Amino acid sequence: MPDPEFIYQNSRFFENLLEHRFLFDLRRHLVLRDQPLLLNVLKSEVDAFGFDLVLSVAQHTYHIQMKTRSGSPPANSYELSESLWKLPNACTIWMLYDASTIEPTSYYMLGQPLTPMDKFPESERPGFRKVKMQQANHARISLSELAALLFPVTGAQQTATGVAQNARA
Repeated sequence: MPDPEFIYQNSRFFENLLEHRFLFDLRRHLVLRDQPLLLNVLKSEVDAFGFDLVLSVAQHTYHIQMKTRSGSPPANSYELSESLWKLPNACTIWMLYDASTIEPTSYYMLGQPLTPMDKFPESERPGFRKVKMQQANHARISLSELAALLFPVTGAQQTATGVAQNARA
């Protein structure tokens, strides 16, 4: 298990590592559906606009603020930029991971729909809101559940899936 101090001192490295793991897992999940989907990913170059990633499949596009956390949800709040609320289909995704294995364990999502900004207290830092993981609309969900929220199976995909399942039976 990596020393917690080592993780702390290299926090940007671990955030990046876990973001890549999230994208790999999500892309793999989507292409393994009965009707495969290709995920387009755009990455913000600077952390100034309230989001880290733009994820898009067909007509579904999301601005994502990505957070990582080992262990359990903390008592303290995260500061989220008010800019996030100005974006279409914005959300924050927290990836919980096991610190000993660096394996994802579950996800929290604030979004679908995004809770109104005025429900969260203003931060001392201008232009930010204090949000706790426990305030997420969707808590302790699996990657499959998260993928279904972001990129639901459409009627055409459901019909094709049903036909494929009946053909196998």
